[in-house]
Amino acid sequence: MEPTARLFQCRLCRSQAVICSKCDHGQIYCSDACSTAARVKSMKLAGARYQATFIGKRNHAARQARYRKHQNQLVTHHTSNPVPQCASMQQLENDAKKSERAQQKTVLICCCCHKPVSSWLRNDFLQRRNSKKIFRLAANPQAP
Repeated sequence: MEPTARLFQCRLCRSQAVICSKCDHGQIYCSDACSTAARVKSMKLAGARYQATFIGKRNHAARQARYRKHQNQLVTHHTSNPVPQCASMQQLENDAKKSERAQQKTVLICCCCHKPVSSWLRNDFLQRRNSKKIFRLAANPQAP
């Protein structure tokens, strides 16, 4: 039997992705490329917020002055690396000429381990089983 899977929408590229329950650890991105691109974007925004403060501006000016002193060159801003394309779920064909059975033969693949998964998909996370047992106090307050 194929493992169950979760269908989710990538937070960065907005493509639908499928992840099997073995690989599912609360992912919100469809691939490593999307998570890396989101991390770069987050770091850029955090740096911009920091450099908008007085302390950030002062530290940036001091760092640039040290750099110019040691390099004795013009300071230029390098271009960003191109964002790689992310892997997403295979597109399902909706062709009226094909029979319903032929359309059901489309295999869904996990975006992490690339193994086939069940065609029955969840939209939410699996519930964690609480391994801690809850002990209740005895009704008799004199009991030890």
